Amino acid sequence: MLPTNFYLIQSDAGDMIRDVKSMLRISIRKLEDTAFEPNPSELQFYSAHNGGHIVFETVNIKDYLRPLVASALQWYAEYIGLPDMHISSEAPLPMLKAVRL
Repeated sequence: MLPTNFYLIQSDAGDMIRDVKSMLRISIRKLEDTAFEPNPSELQFYSAHNGGHIVFETVNIKDYLRPLVASALQWYAEYIGLPDMHISSEAPLPMLKAVRL
């Protein structure tokens, strides 16, 4: 596992990746469990996980924190035991709608 200052907070609203030093925050939500409206001021990344899809969205991102996001997502994938997890900036929503038709 990568040596980092990342940790995971669990709450009723979903999980959140935090960084001790920079205070980077990335929320993690299941797309099928909630109506998700991407915030245009934030970064969003998506992944298939446990038969569904999850979205990672930064919270109050600062420009200088953007390079740290990839490390945080890699840390999370390793933390949950899926180091080869495919994470993309492309939303799977059109794919989900096509499957439901």
